[in-house]
Amino acid sequence: MSAGTRNVRIFLSEEGFALLTEAIAQFSRKSAKIQSMRATVQRACERTKSLGVSLEEVHLFLADYPVGGEIPVYLEIKPDWADDYDALRRKIAAITGKPPQDKLAAPFVVHLALTHDLY
Repeated sequence: MSAGTRNVRIFLSEEGFALLTEAIAQFSRKSAKIQSMRATVQRACERTKSLGVSLEEVHLFLADYPVGGEIPVYLEIKPDWADDYDALRRKIAAITGKPPQDKLAAPFVVHLALTHDLY
């Protein structure tokens, strides 16, 4: 396991922010409990880690959800799920050939969970 809790600040586009809030709402409805962004991204990481992801999927996602923006959100990554989150970041980096980016990883994993109805 990774050591320590990390707090990541991500600047999202309006589309990326809307995606995250929709995922939080869907997860909250299905669990019958108000969920946080951290819990929503954590659940998405757990549920999608066995999915294969292609470069085409990443490009299609980016066409609909620009990752850069001006809306700041904060993601707390705790040691109990940091390995899953870091594996996702590495997977996306390997697929895209770019360094790992939180502003892509968090919204993309939420998108995968929504698309595959994994909440």
